[in-house]
Amino acid sequence: MDLSVPAVTLAALLLGTARAAGFVLLAPPFNSRVIPGAVKGALALALSVLLSTQIAPTLPTPTAGFLLVTAVTEVIIGAALGFVVQVLFTAVQMAGDILDVAGGFSLQPGYDPMAMTQNSSLGKLHYLLASTLLFTSGGHLLMVKGFATSYQGLPVGGDVPTDQIASVLITAFSMMFLAALQIAGPMVAVLLLADVALALLSRAAPALNVFTLGFPVKIMLTLTMLGLTFPLLPPALDALLENGVRAMISLRSG
Repeated sequence: MDLSVPAVTLAALLLGTARAAGFVLLAPPFNSRVIPGAVKGALALALSVLLSTQIAPTLPTPTAGFLLVTAVTEVIIGAALGFVVQVLFTAVQMAGDILDVAGGFSLQPGYDPMAMTQNSSLGKLHYLLASTLLFTSGGHLLMVKGFATSYQGLPVGGDVPTDQIASVLITAFSMMFLAALQIAGPMVAVLLLADVALALLSRAAPALNVFTLGFPVKIMLTLTMLGLTFPLLPPALDALLENGVRAMISLRSG
């Protein structure tokens, strides 16, 4: 029995794993520290096995130099694709950060043992809710489909479209800030009206210590009306994922 595997197939598996590894390391929700590294590696290998039949026909005769240079290029391309999705996905957490600043929760940030950083309480809550919605709505499958479609515009062995990546990142950052403001806008408006009401109260009753009264009132309003932002998360997340997939597909090499 002949169990030999063509060199082109092995090269396709190697290069496909390189791009998938860069994508999995940065794209949400696969970049979470909750997911073990072995699982991420297995996911990258599984994606390369599925896409090897699409990669192999476009490869020339593999050489050591070609494999080395192309593997590095594929990791950069996969990381760029994952970073674009991560930037758009961060809009949900940024909306929570805005509410933290407006509601007074930013005075005591929480320590995230998974990310090894200090995050705002409401920002982390929104990020966890968005990750849950991503799995329950099948959005992670949409991102995988967008990653597989990226081989049509960015074939293996092509150049890294640095100019296009820069323009896509600028657009992604702009959409991130806009989406964050749209999600947190209703709550920020309510908290702004609360500040105006406290200012009028201080003018009507100067004996009251508004600075002592203001923080508890704003925190109570934030916790009471926090549910207003939750219905905005599913449509906003769908729009962000759709734009992320379009950004991955829009990149073209050459």
